[in-house]
Amino acid sequence: MRVQDLIKIKGDSVITVAESIRVKDAAGVMHERAVGALVVVAPAGQLKGVISEREIVVALARHGRDALELQAIDLMLDSRPVVAPSDSVRDAMTIMTEQRVRHLPVVADGAVVGLISLGDTVKARLSEKIAENLVLQDIARWPVAAVA
Repeated sequence: MRVQDLIKIKGDSVITVAESIRVKDAAGVMHERAVGALVVVAPAGQLKGVISEREIVVALARHGRDALELQAIDLMLDSRPVVAPSDSVRDAMTIMTEQRVRHLPVVADGAVVGLISLGDTVKARLSEKIAENLVLQDIARWPVAAVA
């Protein structure tokens, strides 16, 4: 399965925020939209990074309430790593594991076309493995079914 297939399934909606948004406002957007991460963009719209619940929690642990007044650019993970729509979901999972990130922007021709999470990739790979398993079970039963 390719990342573009995963985007088709989950949707290509990407919630973006300005790099100057305050952390408390970013948290409010996450809450309102029921998402765990936001894509941070520069005024011209180019990808700057990702801010997630994880970065907010770490900032709160380090700075207390003052963290809420920081800007997204102060906490976000920079624009690396990213994946392309043509990359495999397995490769995306590897990047997430090695880089210890839970969200990856999907970039095509310099534009963000999606955002995938580790949970999205696990769900896709599980569905893929279940389908493979069912095919193998059918193949294993085929001679018996053909005789009956």
